Amino acid sequence: MFRRLALRRQLAAAGAPSVPEDQLRGLARAIDAGAGGGSCVPAGHHATALRLAVTRAFRFPDLRDLGELRRSPYCTEQQCCNPYHWSRLCKPETPPPPYSRIAMDDLNTKEHGESTQDARRTDHERLFTGSLATDGAEKQTWETEWCRLAYWELTQRVGRQFGVKPRTVDVVGGDACATARHSFCLDALDTRDTPQVDQVRKTRSKIGLGVTLSLESDGVWLYNRSQEPVFVSSPALDAAAAKALLVWRVAPGHCLCIFDPQCPPPARSLPHIGPVDPLSVRISFAKGWGPKYSRREVTACPCWLEVLLAPPS
Repeated sequence: MFRRLALRRQLAAAGAPSVPEDQLRGLARAIDAGAGGGSCVPAGHHATALRLAVTRAFRFPDLRDLGELRRSPYCTEQQCCNPYHWSRLCKPETPPPPYSRIAMDDLNTKEHGESTQDARRTDHERLFTGSLATDGAEKQTWETEWCRLAYWELTQRVGRQFGVKPRTVDVVGGDACATARHSFCLDALDTRDTPQVDQVRKTRSKIGLGVTLSLESDGVWLYNRSQEPVFVSSPALDAAAAKALLVWRVAPGHCLCIFDPQCPPPARSLPHIGPVDPLSVRISFAKGWGPKYSRREVTACPCWLEVLLAPPS
């Protein structure tokens, strides 16, 4: 009883309308389950006000309106007010922090000297028309898969590629492997030939619920369900006139459209980088990379994922 009374007080303080007892019990169970589970909780009357208040109270205190939220691909209730069934949009037009720029043409070469050229050198130099995961060693034949996943620890790929046919897949580690739905469980990969250094072990332990990748009507979306940020580089995230590849920080509980199959970026070549694979997306867990960051290349990140998207049919 005290739990529900405390919850009712928190909701009232956040401006929520009066909530019936059965709905309050559903909310209590959903909040106890957190990001790892929990059923849909129909909002009923005053759906907009209730969802805004609940999400402010338990996820994003500075949330301004519901337009900043996107429903989880696993949520089946249109008017759900489970706060963990909603992610906050990470908008690409928001200026990234300074360390997120991998290569910028306006850098003053004379001012930065040789380090500027080093900053421009990324793993994309090694891409050419393939990707780090394939490197010409595996023949790419696509059937009903919409993407393939390759997991890396530093410069070493771990295990084989994981083909994804369901429209939604979880990439998880640790205890989350036991409860994930359609999942790519990193702990299940064979690591016998991959000696784990300290930084890899520490980062692996933080992956937990990891990320959800979802093929939806308006593109491929990434949902960060872990308690750490993830960092994303995708040719599709660059502005049309961009002459750089950017790394975007996606905070816990946030989501980002990382690719639109209807408007794929063209194949192109960047100065000091070379040809870029437009169908390869890189995601690093917990650790970012870039010229103003301690890790200049994604291959310096302890745990990262390459998403190989199927070519247009």
